[in-house]
Amino acid sequence: MFNSHTHIVDTVPCLWDVGASELQPQYPEGVHLSVGLHPWKVDASWRETMARIRVEAERADVWAIGECGLDKVRGVALPVQVEAFRAQIAIAEEVGKPVVVHCVKAFDELLSLRREVVAACRAKGSVLPQPWIIHGFRGNPEQAKQLMAKGLFLSFGHRYQIETLRFVFTSSRPFFLETDDFPLSVRQIYEQVARHLDVDVCLLESLCDPRKDVFRQMAF
Repeated sequence: MFNSHTHIVDTVPCLWDVGASELQPQYPEGVHLSVGLHPWKVDASWRETMARIRVEAERADVWAIGECGLDKVRGVALPVQVEAFRAQIAIAEEVGKPVVVHCVKAFDELLSLRREVVAACRAKGSVLPQPWIIHGFRGNPEQAKQLMAKGLFLSFGHRYQIETLRFVFTSSRPFFLETDDFPLSVRQIYEQVARHLDVDVCLLESLCDPRKDVFRQMAF
């Protein structure tokens, strides 16, 4: 069972969200890292933080940039958040690693940025941008459809709309499961989702593994 986003490592394999200033030289086997600047933590010194993130992004155990993104409910003014998010998207493209996205009430702006990045990649004649994973997705089926149509992946924690979960499951689009900062084990999340989908947990173990779809170029 892969935990696609966590702040509390209870089991491996997992993707552990760690601040650039908190990184340790080495982690246990199976602990993979995402490193970024959360929109709540964007402040006047965010550019200096980007410099640290850019250095640490080269580490082999750093599998993703983030969590980063946009939040209209909490944090500094949205234009500043957009600047910091753009900077982290640029780092992800430079090092060739996916982005773990935090998005609250800013999906229009998020999709606008995604179109901007896709256009920039096409202008350079390169492949599509790095994958983006919307972590802790709680939106409705229409939002899910819109995001998946743009190539984004969705990750579900302990709170979600059951109708959305079922829609994503039947769409045959990969989706992922996570604990975030909630004190449940990832097994409990998988078991909860299995009950709501009326499927076997073993099926979810196979379907909800981002190593097959997002992190396939990483060493594991």
